[in-house]
Formats: sequence, C-alpha cells, structure tokens
Amino acid sequence: HHIIDKFISSGINEIVINTHYFSDQIEEFIEISDYKADIKVVKEETILGTGGGIFNMLPLITEEDFFVYNTDVVCDVRLDELMKYHRKNRSLATMVMQDRETFNQVIIDSENCFCGLNLVNKGIKKVVREPVGGSSLMAFCGVHAVNKRIISYEEEKTEYSIIDVYLNAVSGKEKISAYKPNVHWFDIGTIEKLKQAEIFLSGC
Repeated sequence: HHIIDKFISSGINEIVINTHYFSDQIEEFIEISDYKADIKVVKEETILGTGGGIFNMLPLITEEDFFVYNTDVVCDVRLDELMKYHRKNRSLATMVMQDRETFNQVIIDSENCFCGLNLVNKGIKKVVREPVGGSSLMAFCGVHAVNKRIISYEEEKTEYSIIDVYLNAVSGKEKISAYKPNVHWFDIGTIEKLKQAEIFLSGC
C-alpha cells in the first residue's frame, strides 16, 4: 500500500505488480481499493528471482524508462529525482545506493558507475568493468530505474538475479549508474523491522 501510494503521489499512473505468494489476496486487495491508477497484477507460477520477475512484467510496461521497487523495503528516495538522474546519464539502469554494511556489496567507481559485486559472506568478488579513479563499496537499496532495452539481456534460465543481468550488461559495455541520495532505508522482511519502518512512516 505504501509503495503504491508513493508511486501515485509521484505522478505514476501505470503500475505492474509481480506476485507469487499470496497472489490472490494481493489481487483482491487491489480490486477493492480505490487507487487512482491503472494497476495490473502478474503472477509467477514458479519463482523467477529478481531478474526473471522483471522480465515477467516487461510486456505490460509501456514506458521506455520505468521504476522497479522491491516490496520488502521502505525507502524515502524521491522518484522524480531518480528518474531525472537516470535519463541524464542515459543509463541502462540506475540503482539507488547507500553507504552501509551489507553482505552483498556493489562496486562503484568515481564516476558512479556499477563495476562489479563483492559477496562478503561467500568470499567472491566479480569485477566486470575497470573502475575509473578508484572504487568504493555500496549497498543496493532495492529501488532502481530501468530502460526497456534491458530486454536484450534476458537470460535463458528460469530463475536469476537482476544483479547477474547487470553484470552481463556491463560486460557488454552497457552503463549502469549508481544514484546516492541521502535517504532513509528499511528492510521490512521481519515483523521487528516492519515495526521500525512503521514508526518512521508515522512521523513523515
């Protein structure tokens, strides 16, 4: 509900929701809610991952550039500013980043370009673009702006991560940008964390 309201208040009137668990309940909630937007619900019959899920929705997306927003996070990023930055850089995608500790670190260079991934808990580091002017490690917030030419990088396997798609795209000389606003971010994957986000939102 919060994310839908955020989209509508940002002037977005076409929304596609990708579902798997509780798909029927979500669809029923949308039907009985009086949202001032065209909302479509797409169901994954099998789990597709963060990458496969995006490609599952792509045929219903009409805009050349669109937002992807993970529903297990709360982030007070301004979507209009994110899209402005994304289009200015003519990037395939623009990821909202934050300087905080995480097990999955994104490697960013001095030009705010995505260069690779550092998986701390697995001891794996993947660099697909030589960093310009040094690099830093950032955390992805689960919010990004994406261009529809991402379709060129759809993978053949059923379930895959959007980060793997981005790694392949950057290997193919595409540009993925990092957008680093000063924002509040919450993972709401547990009841305790959800309560923390609710306290924050109640003060907005």
